[in-house]
Amino acid sequence: MASVTSKTPMLRAAAARGFAAHAQAAAASRGSAEVQTTTLPNKLVVASADPNAAVSRISIVFRAGSRNETADCLGAAHVLRAAGGLSTKTATAFGITRNIQQAGGSLTTAADRELVTYSVAVTKDQLEVGLKYLEATATGQVFKPWELAELTPIIRNELARLPVEVQAVELLHKAAFRDGLGNSVFCPDYLVGKHSSETMQHYFAANCTTNRAAVAGVGVDHQMLVGFAQSLALESGAGGENKSAFNTGEVRREGAGSRAAVAVGAQAVGWSSMKEAMAFWVLQHAAGVGAATKRGTNNGVLTKALAGVNSSSLYNGYSDNGMFGFVLSGDAKDAGKAVEAGVKALKSLSVSDADVARGKASALAAAAEYTENQSTLLHQLGEESALLGQVYKKSDLLAAVNAVTTGDVQAAARKVASSKLAIGAVGNLSHVPHLCELH
Repeated sequence: MASVTSKTPMLRAAAARGFAAHAQAAAASRGSAEVQTTTLPNKLVVASADPNAAVSRISIVFRAGSRNETADCLGAAHVLRAAGGLSTKTATAFGITRNIQQAGGSLTTAADRELVTYSVAVTKDQLEVGLKYLEATATGQVFKPWELAELTPIIRNELARLPVEVQAVELLHKAAFRDGLGNSVFCPDYLVGKHSSETMQHYFAANCTTNRAAVAGVGVDHQMLVGFAQSLALESGAGGENKSAFNTGEVRREGAGSRAAVAVGAQAVGWSSMKEAMAFWVLQHAAGVGAATKRGTNNGVLTKALAGVNSSSLYNGYSDNGMFGFVLSGDAKDAGKAVEAGVKALKSLSVSDADVARGKASALAAAAEYTENQSTLLHQLGEESALLGQVYKKSDLLAAVNAVTTGDVQAAARKVASSKLAIGAVGNLSHVPHLCELH
């Protein structure tokens, strides 16, 4: 009976509620590919774009990322991500998997420092099935103890497979922000398997509320999406706001082998200031984001100083803060020399008009590609809706990049040069200098 997904035409009911409340807006927006946003009375934000896409993609997004964890629930966001698709109040894990597969769709869960996102992708004729199980997964989890126990080997496997570069960036965040943004996206080793059903239910109830949520859709009618959002069984509540300040410091994790990975960061800005954030984004592309082709050269103004290692500049922007720097990996001896050269380059970072032009061209290409891909467009809609309460159109993003001047990028470079530093390092660190040796 897997094909019998719902006796009640939920999709039609949700659409009817949405159209009844917004009849005039529905008539005006029919067939529009422009981004549309609606804020419901309960503060939940709904955003959609490109309703005529062949595949419908919908996300329910919560501001429940790892920055919201406290000392007694570290790793809860990672467990919440891993628990996506487990049994809920209305469906078993087997029922969710079988019905989504039978509909030819996919149901995924993602988490980062800011957000936890539940997403479904189905063809339009299977939209009702997708919405039913998306709602069940995102709002009705029960966290059965025996199912949480089954996640332990899955989480341990994820931790064992983390690239050293990712580990270095995680340690950099711990050094720079300590708590809040310093909380790792991944569960600490010593807490794997230690999260109880009560802990997870409390974390979900505290962070997954209407005030901290957004619903985003691509390839779906906006008014239908509004009706679906109105039907979600979520509690209201603003929850806590965990602000994070940038600090100097270092976190080192010694390991065996002959290689090392190091991430170095200075204070930047968050996405609350669009103009400054765009300047840092252009600076990142001018500084170098890795070779564009296999065995290509890495000729950014910063990365060309990092000889003999794999490297890329780094810009992590968050809702209230940001970090700019570089990450590298390679032989331990080469990594140590590259860190010294990279810090010197970071402290004397400057850009020319040609560097800014190259950075803007690269940033424009990245923005265009990001907004033209439906999967990444959905991510953008959900992220901006949940964190900023508004969504930027593709034209707005491209205009913001084009508006960046050489002076703006030079100001960002001066901010980086004058900032205190933080370092995260993992591997064979016998040749990697300590932070105090780099000042």
